[in-house]
Amino acid sequence: MKQMAESNNYLILNEYEKVFLKLKATSQLILIGEFYGDPDVALISDDETYCAVGGEGVIIYYLRDPFEEFSTNHKSLNQWKIWGRGTNEETMWVSEIDQIDSKHIRVELEDSETILLSIF
Repeated sequence: MKQMAESNNYLILNEYEKVFLKLKATSQLILIGEFYGDPDVALISDDETYCAVGGEGVIIYYLRDPFEEFSTNHKSLNQWKIWGRGTNEETMWVSEIDQIDSKHIRVELEDSETILLSIF
């Protein structure tokens, strides 16, 4: 598995089109996203309240119990949020993600367009 991001308590790992969160304290691996094509970028917020992974759109995964596994067949209202992934909106191809502050990330698309996203 390829490491995409690391913080004091978490790792974000990628294997092919799947992304996993590893809890360092227990070594537990949790599926936090699936992408069409490999994801390109990831970050863990400075305060470890969320992580964001980008490629085919963005998945924002909230770092809190119950650490529910991601599923494309199930929409979680509390564990993750999806942006720019086709169904009712155009698919956005993400090349970079940066944390702006505790509530916003900056997303750069492959065409160099920049978008500010709210985390919550």
